[in-house]
Amino acid sequence: MQKISVPSGLWYENQERELTFPDRWQITNLNSPGFEKPGLTADQIKEKISHPVEGPTLEEIARGKKQAIIVFDDMTRPTPVKDIAPPVTAALHQAGLKKDQIRFMWALGGHGAYDMINARKKLGEMIVENYAVFNHDPFQNTVRVGRTPTGVELWYNREFMSCDLKIGIGCITPHVHVGFGGGAKLILPGVAGIETINQFHNQLSRDPSRTGLGNFENNIMRAECDAAGNLVGLDFKVDCLVNRRGEITNLYAGPFCATHTAGAEEGKEHYGIPASPGFDLTICNAYGKANESAIALGLGLQTLKPNEGVAVLISDAPEGQVPHYVFRAWGSDYGGRQYSPRVPGFIPRLIKKLIVLAPYPDRTGLDMICHVDDALFIKTWPECLEMLEKDFPGEARVAVLQDGTMQYFKK
Repeated sequence: MQKISVPSGLWYENQERELTFPDRWQITNLNSPGFEKPGLTADQIKEKISHPVEGPTLEEIARGKKQAIIVFDDMTRPTPVKDIAPPVTAALHQAGLKKDQIRFMWALGGHGAYDMINARKKLGEMIVENYAVFNHDPFQNTVRVGRTPTGVELWYNREFMSCDLKIGIGCITPHVHVGFGGGAKLILPGVAGIETINQFHNQLSRDPSRTGLGNFENNIMRAECDAAGNLVGLDFKVDCLVNRRGEITNLYAGPFCATHTAGAEEGKEHYGIPASPGFDLTICNAYGKANESAIALGLGLQTLKPNEGVAVLISDAPEGQVPHYVFRAWGSDYGGRQYSPRVPGFIPRLIKKLIVLAPYPDRTGLDMICHVDDALFIKTWPECLEMLEKDFPGEARVAVLQDGTMQYFKK
């Protein structure tokens, strides 16, 4: 038997899942170069935060400020904020701010709120015990800031706007809308009001050729984020790249446009894989964004033979898929502003079979992908392999996407 391991359980045991395959199958491991890079040490992270890619240091920016807010990405992103937050708060204290002048806020956008179990995973015990941590509420307590040049009306979190020092902590990974996440995307949609979030996502239909996974230059969605970042006054940003263990391999600090540009340029190679079509079977692993596993399937479908291939989506998220007020279902046949009910038969028009390997399956987890009856749910890899061997009793070309939620096909 052939063996390939894929990363699993980022916010849980964070281990490797071993996949076995028959020797008669031809296996291609689609792994990104950056996934194998070593993580930075605590001293290296501190050094990079202390020396921005351009502009003044965080300590210099913070001097004389009265209230600071640190916005950080949520559990749909792999950023180990607990490794970044201590040197950030240390710089603020060095500038003269006290603990009660600093607060943290989840950049939830249209996602559901989180509890302190998740806050401890994301931020670490020290931050949770010493600083206020707030959820963002997109439905109330927002203030109007203005409009972007294209007319998106900007309503923003009241607490966020009340602070005269605004800091963001997030990561740069390929993103289906803005090309690469990072930069000011943390605050649009991260701490915007629900109507602003809906208007922002409406921009997708304005010019689809200027959006898309890895499509960073001249991206209209990124331009909306940058305009919002300037209007609300995002003062300092920390953007990192991560490996297959969720560790920081590089970090950019400073003005959000500069960190985003530099990080995305590195991200093109860090996360990129060559276009790889024509496979009979693709294993689409979801790790960094396991609770947004539809991203991995979207990438995996591009590797399969049209109408013939079989996809296995590894969706290992005990908490289920992230509640999304814009894109997910909120009832039997209705949902957020941009949700469309999935009718049976969509997946069979694209591929032969969809198998979802989910140790903790639920009946609503596929609502952003397809009707639940379009997929077969399996809890363990041995059960899955037994089914696949019946589908492919002879030879088969098989692709393994190490983490389809953080990869993209290079042009």
